Amino acid sequence: MVRCRILFIICLVVVMTGCAGHKMALTKGQSSIDVTKKSIALLSIRISNQNVPKCQLDITGAVICPQSETCSRPLPYFHKTEHSYKSVEDSFNEYLLSFELDSGTYNLRWIGARYAIPLIIEAGGKIPLDMKIDIMPNRISYLGHLDVVLRERKKDKEKRAGSVIPLIDQAAAGFSSGTFDVTIEDKFDEDMKLFISEYPALQKVKVEKSILPQWIRPEDVKAQ
Repeated sequence: MVRCRILFIICLVVVMTGCAGHKMALTKGQSSIDVTKKSIALLSIRISNQNVPKCQLDITGAVICPQSETCSRPLPYFHKTEHSYKSVEDSFNEYLLSFELDSGTYNLRWIGARYAIPLIIEAGGKIPLDMKIDIMPNRISYLGHLDVVLRERKKDKEKRAGSVIPLIDQAAAGFSSGTFDVTIEDKFDEDMKLFISEYPALQKVKVEKSILPQWIRPEDVKAQ
């Protein structure tokens, strides 16, 4: 059991921290934005752990896969996030995400969520999305706002937020006993003020809306 727990933690850290993945497209302090070679997609997200409120979750990154590929593994399609721009204790964390992508059609497969206390707890799960994204050349697109809630799992068919192993870690953070709810919203005006405050170079460029479709809840096939 101990060996399985260690192996799970190693795998979780590798996947959820996005080793060898992509960094966010935008960084604080940059004076200009270049989309002559690749496009940029913007996405805001608020995540709230209502199952175990004392364990608020971090967003670790997103897997964005070209539609032409199967992407059975997260790397090299993992886009690693940086720190949250807003945190409210026992309530939520908020992130501003930016992805640099070639033009084309993609699938936003999932977003990683994690709760960790070094050397004590290492837990995580995947926010299932499976949403089609069309990236136009030489553009900056706003994909919308994701409101993500980890709540108690009440039905067997509701997909678990995370694995049941390791038992203590996943249960302590609420992943194994919880499920994710996702709401997609168009908060363009509000979000652009936040993005510009974090990345002032956005004020000099045009950003177009390309809002994600409404989320469809996946069912736990093992429960059927």
